[in-house]
Amino acid sequence: MFATRPLTVLVNLLVAGTALVAGPAAAADDAKANNKPLADSLSPRVEACRSEDSLTVPLRTSGVDVVPLAANGYALETQDDSPFADAGLDVTLVPENDIARQVQDYLSCDMPIMRGTQGMINAVADLTENDERTRVVGLYQHGFSNGGDALVVRPGIDNPADLSGATLVTQAQGPHLSYMNRILADARKTLEDDGGTWQAPDIRYTEDLRGLGGDTPASAFLDDADIDAAFVIAPDARVLTSDGTTGTGAEGSVKGAQTLLSTRSANRVISEVYVVRADYLEANPDQVRRFVDTLFSTEESVREDVVKQIIDWGAVGQYLLDDAGATQAAEQMWGDVETAGLQGNIDWANPDKPRSWKSINDEIQSGLVRRNLMQSAYSLKLADLDYASLGDDLFDQRRASLPGFDSDKTTQVVEDLNESGDLDQKALIDFDIHFKPNQTAFPPAEYRQQFERVAELASTYGGAVISVEGHSDPLNYLRQKHDGASQSKLRSIRQATRNLSMNRAIAVRDAVMAFADDQGEAMDESQFVTLGHGISEPKTGMCGGDPCPPDTEAEWLSNMRVTFRMVNVEAEASSFTPANSW
Repeated sequence: MFATRPLTVLVNLLVAGTALVAGPAAAADDAKANNKPLADSLSPRVEACRSEDSLTVPLRTSGVDVVPLAANGYALETQDDSPFADAGLDVTLVPENDIARQVQDYLSCDMPIMRGTQGMINAVADLTENDERTRVVGLYQHGFSNGGDALVVRPGIDNPADLSGATLVTQAQGPHLSYMNRILADARKTLEDDGGTWQAPDIRYTEDLRGLGGDTPASAFLDDADIDAAFVIAPDARVLTSDGTTGTGAEGSVKGAQTLLSTRSANRVISEVYVVRADYLEANPDQVRRFVDTLFSTEESVREDVVKQIIDWGAVGQYLLDDAGATQAAEQMWGDVETAGLQGNIDWANPDKPRSWKSINDEIQSGLVRRNLMQSAYSLKLADLDYASLGDDLFDQRRASLPGFDSDKTTQVVEDLNESGDLDQKALIDFDIHFKPNQTAFPPAEYRQQFERVAELASTYGGAVISVEGHSDPLNYLRQKHDGASQSKLRSIRQATRNLSMNRAIAVRDAVMAFADDQGEAMDESQFVTLGHGISEPKTGMCGGDPCPPDTEAEWLSNMRVTFRMVNVEAEASSFTPANSW
């Protein structure tokens, strides 16, 4: 029932909206996919667009879609005195999660705007980009999943590298393939950088997404003990893990199951957007501009209204969840996303930013083309809008560099993990930067590739803490001990190595932040925790209570390093302040 799907079934699933997304360094065997482009499976009717007084826009079941719903007066048709009405707009919102139906309405111009993840938009590019009229134009980034999606695992899967050779399950037509492939790509690189060998996981697919019954990832994980991990929505993850702790085996949970990580940590992976047809934008530039402008002002108002507790959660439940009584679920859905807002869209429009419209598209298309899910790569256009000028009247705190973490709490969490020996298991990704003897400076010209990787990972895993851990060479300590130095002197040497390693960790962190600043990319200093291990964790290992002496120059140099770890601390919710609460 849960075996990898045959070609013909996967074609149908892709038509229903599947987008396979690969992160940097993803390999072709990171996931199994159909080898037939989506354009070979659909032949929709294409019609020209004209100037229109009204605008039909799709809604998806996502917390970010609270914004257009609020802009319409919490109704599908524009209400009097609503933000859209005040902007002179007549908007009809159509709930539609199926990208196949969306693209057919888009190509016929019955609905000139598509609403999806960037993965979905790229998956239909073969259909949209061959006609100048229908070429997609990136219009507005709603935001990212920020906790709404999770990876639940059985005992024995302690970090992403353990997914090598594991059996995974995900919904074929859902949003999690992009999330899965980014995690697998980063896990593979981490494992291989450490000298390990990656084995392609066995990917199994289900028809549906939500719930613990029927053909869903949560149901498969619950029923089949051979499945090691499942990509599920957050409500199902909470059930499987006994409300986010460790599954007891009772009340729908799986004994020993835990959430390995969620999009609370990998909170720049699933990007939710609007795109518009090129000819519609050309024929209706003022209408489209007012539409985007209203989304900016409404997004800011919604964030304020959530704090004031005046959101119509009943309407949100009715139109996004088909249940007006699902007010708690509707409110949780908002908490599981991070809206981009004005500053987010300014950054999204800047191709030099790590998670821009262009950079995310490039990442996605590399995987789609490699797996023959796109005929070729495309340069998808972005609307020629001055996003900053659209928000001149807004006070968006995200223009400022506000700390996203409570530094004292995150430092304590990381230090506790280090003391307990669990820091390694909590690491999503780790890699080393090596230095030379007596080196105190870390010039960008020498470390550019490593610094760029830190900046990109910090953007993609914005909800994870980055530990910067300095290590020192133990050779002087070992020589002094061999020569009969006193315990007092040896303790002093150990303390000196801790101080030196901490200073190096701080120097590397500062060098990375200065490098990012020179590139025009502000990094959040509160995301970093620095540790000085001294000689307590040498690459050469421990021999009794002391470091093992290096046998070669290479071993000697291997101990001189600073280790970067992306640390999953999302269980400590109070340590992170999501942007929606600003």
